[in-house]
Amino acid sequence: MDDIAKRFSSLTPEQLALLELRLKKQGLRSPLEQTAVVETSAQPAEQDEEELDWKSRSVEKSLSFGLYFFSDDGSKDSADKYRLVLESAKFADRNGFSAVWTPERHFKDFGGLYPNPSVLGAALAMITERVQIRAGSVALPLHHPVRVAEEWSVVDNLSNGRAAVSFASGWHPDDFIFAPAVYEDRKEVMFRHIELIQRLWDGETVMMPGVDGHEVPVRLLPKPLQKRLPIWITSAGSPHTWIRAGEIGANVLAALIGYSFEDLADRVRSYREARARCGHDPQTGVVSIMMHTFVGTNNSVVKDQVRAPFTHYLRSYFKQYDNVRVAAEEVTEADRDAIMNAAFELYFDTNTLMGTPAKCSRVIDQLLAVGVDEVACLVDFGVAADAVLENLQHLNELREHYGK
Repeated sequence: MDDIAKRFSSLTPEQLALLELRLKKQGLRSPLEQTAVVETSAQPAEQDEEELDWKSRSVEKSLSFGLYFFSDDGSKDSADKYRLVLESAKFADRNGFSAVWTPERHFKDFGGLYPNPSVLGAALAMITERVQIRAGSVALPLHHPVRVAEEWSVVDNLSNGRAAVSFASGWHPDDFIFAPAVYEDRKEVMFRHIELIQRLWDGETVMMPGVDGHEVPVRLLPKPLQKRLPIWITSAGSPHTWIRAGEIGANVLAALIGYSFEDLADRVRSYREARARCGHDPQTGVVSIMMHTFVGTNNSVVKDQVRAPFTHYLRSYFKQYDNVRVAAEEVTEADRDAIMNAAFELYFDTNTLMGTPAKCSRVIDQLLAVGVDEVACLVDFGVAADAVLENLQHLNELREHYGK
């Protein structure tokens, strides 16, 4: 907590205003408000963390843990680009994790390792036996829905019925070279495509437009093993997306970095209310929250290991101060460095699973309190692969204590 206070006290008024503006744009409270909450909630942990027996606290509701991949560099020349995801998946499978998530990313080094989650999902299906193989996410408006259904039916068969997909509407205009005409209506296109995919998955024959206006009867082959494809809806923060997910009976995937815990509780509540209103069991819907994760035995050591890669991530997340209402020349490199350093301290303490299991358990307890069902642990944000793989054992301590 001293580190956060020091970082904020070192900011100029202009730098603090910039940081507040960036956080509020993402739906978060000002840093001063968040710091006050953190200081209050952390009072019981002021004693030496080694003396705090975090495992003695009772767990009233279990929490699932999955591994999530999103950020790895696709421009690397090495022949073992996929070593981290493949070895992590094997670890998850051996140790009772719920899922391995792979994303759809295009045209940027950052995340460029993952252009097609169904292809990578097929590979993961062949080296695992128990863990669910999930897309996190398929940018559905970029694709023909029949093709998406076919690809994931293959994954379902290869995995013996372990396929699942989180669908997203997409956001970056450059990605829409695949389907430029649907960009403006992408969210509604996503929901229409989801309905069609579920009809095909259910075994229905659907008439699709073909050449010269002729309609073609289409059914899904290969026949999937699961009677129903488990689906999530990926939300970037819109309350309406959470409600729509509940209305169609889908699960939800979101990133904690975009929410305060109060806002997250409101989203979860509205989601479960929407499920109940539309005839779906409100409690069976799964709320999965993505968090940057690196668990170790010493908070200071972990902090040193994650500082550079996570600060780089935050720079990308804040999009280099686009739309900030100051002249570009007024935002100096010193401003950027100061703001990112302060943001790192804040997020390290409050919105990530970074540090010892005891430290991370405080965040997990908050997730449980607001109704979260699962953590999607993002592990590929720049820490060296060997260190990530070695430290998965410490994440597994949390999974054993809280997990199903």
